[in-house]
Parts: sequence; structure tokens; C-alpha cells
Amino acid sequence: MSTDHINSISFKVDEINITQMTKNYAQAISKWAYDGLYSIYNHDENFANECMDGNHFAFINADGPLGYFCFGPEARIPTVEENVYDDNFLDIGLHMKPSLIGRKLGGVFLRLCLNYAWDNKKANRFRATIASFNARAINLCVKGGFQIETEVTHLRSQKKFTIVKYETLF
Repeated sequence: MSTDHINSISFKVDEINITQMTKNYAQAISKWAYDGLYSIYNHDENFANECMDGNHFAFINADGPLGYFCFGPEARIPTVEENVYDDNFLDIGLHMKPSLIGRKLGGVFLRLCLNYAWDNKKANRFRATIASFNARAINLCVKGGFQIETEVTHLRSQKKFTIVKYETLF
């Protein structure tokens, strides 16, 4: 049994469960507030309804949601560039509770997400689109085996995003 002790947060990794997103979890997540540049990850009141599509999943423990991930087009952004996304990769989006960010838990959440995709989606090629200023998330993915593919421009905000890809051998 592995245990993570990060600052004042202590929980057993094997006590994290993955479940289909529920309205209650989505409502709790929609109240999370990220600061500064990371506020682009804040959700509006529509989030609880938008993530009831069967492609959103929550990381939970006895305290409630710790993070969530999604698969498919929901993990993509509209881009200025054309033909950025193809169907050869499963797009993933990964989010952690703000109070857990910077506490060395990203690798655990990324691995849980990928394992879930391997087991349930039978995918072995993954793509993530990350705000380019978010060096921490990009580095996490690179350390996890992803390769930086390209940088794109968000169609509405004109902000830069980095696309990373990961392929397994099986």
C-alpha cells in the first residue's frame, strides 16, 4: 500500500477511486477557483451540465472529488490553425483540485487517467492540449513519456497552447 504525505495532505493513493462524473461531483468541481493565469481553468455554471456526457470521470476519495479527466473532443480547443486534431489519438484533459497542485501528485493522476483509458477505451495513443504558460503540466507530461508535438493558437482567446502526444508500444 503506497501512501503520499505531501505537506499537510495525507492520503493513500490506493484509496483514490475513479467514477463516472456525477452532478454532485461536477457542482463541487465547478466551485474550485484557480488563481492568476490558471483562472482559465475555472468553470462556469454550465460545467455541471456539460460534463454529464459520459466522457468525464472524477478522481474521488472519502473527502469527495480530488480531480477529474475527460476524453475525446471535450479535451480539445478550437484553434486558429486548421486540421490540428485527427482521430488517431484519444484526447485527454486532466484537472486537479487547486489545493493539490504543486504537491507532486500530478504524476499519480496522469498515470491513473492513462491506465483507465488503456483498460476502458482500449487506447494506446494519447494527446493533450495544455496552455503553453503551464510549464508544470507540460513538464509532467514530458516526464510521463509524452512528446511535444506543436504549439497552436486558441481561436477565441488567441492564447498559445501546446499539444503533446504519447504512444505506447502495445
